[in-house]
Amino acid sequence: MKKQIGIWIDLRHAWLMDASAGVVNKLKSGIEESAATGGSRSGVAYGPQGGDMARSAQERRHHEEKRYFKEIIGAIPADTDEFIVFGPSEAKYGLQNAVEAIKHFGPRLLGVEAADKMTEPQMEAWVREYFKK
Repeated sequence: MKKQIGIWIDLRHAWLMDASAGVVNKLKSGIEESAATGGSRSGVAYGPQGGDMARSAQERRHHEEKRYFKEIIGAIPADTDEFIVFGPSEAKYGLQNAVEAIKHFGPRLLGVEAADKMTEPQMEAWVREYFKK
């Protein structure tokens, strides 16, 4: 029997669920929520306005997202044959890109699906229904 995993993801949490056993793992992202990135105005008229702080905050968030996706990929059980990624945010596509960047990744990604916010039992039911098809 194939081992099938469903991954519900947003930028705060990810749940990994076995299609037959329910929740396997819950991961917290640790990604900072949108923080204010103030700046200062130049003393010269029409001078630079401190855009470097916003750029560095954006780069920091990008690195945090990459770390989060790596952590999720590392949490996928080694004996998994195939998995599906679903969730309400764009994070599911970031995870898809991270998986596709790994040349010899064992489990097969079946697809990426949009889904609303759900409770754990709803997620488990969604995964069971998906793999019944």
